[in-house]
Amino acid sequence: MSYLDEFLRALMGPHERAAILAVRERRTSGVEELTFNVSNVVLDFDASTATVEDDLDADVSETVGLNDFFDRVAAIDLDA
Repeated sequence: MSYLDEFLRALMGPHERAAILAVRERRTSGVEELTFNVSNVVLDFDASTATVEDDLDADVSETVGLNDFFDRVAAIDLDA
């Protein structure tokens, strides 16, 4: 399982999801860095990338397209 999948399935809760989606609504350029319990999310609107980093292991990170990341975050059903 990729670190992004682990973040989406096991580490992201309602607070993290709401924070990420709020950034999507208010930003159109620049870089937004979000720090959560054991993960960091870097949203680079200029490069159109999202990077999820493991705060406990500096060698673990994954970068994907920004729109793909937002779509995947929005699609997660946290009640399931």
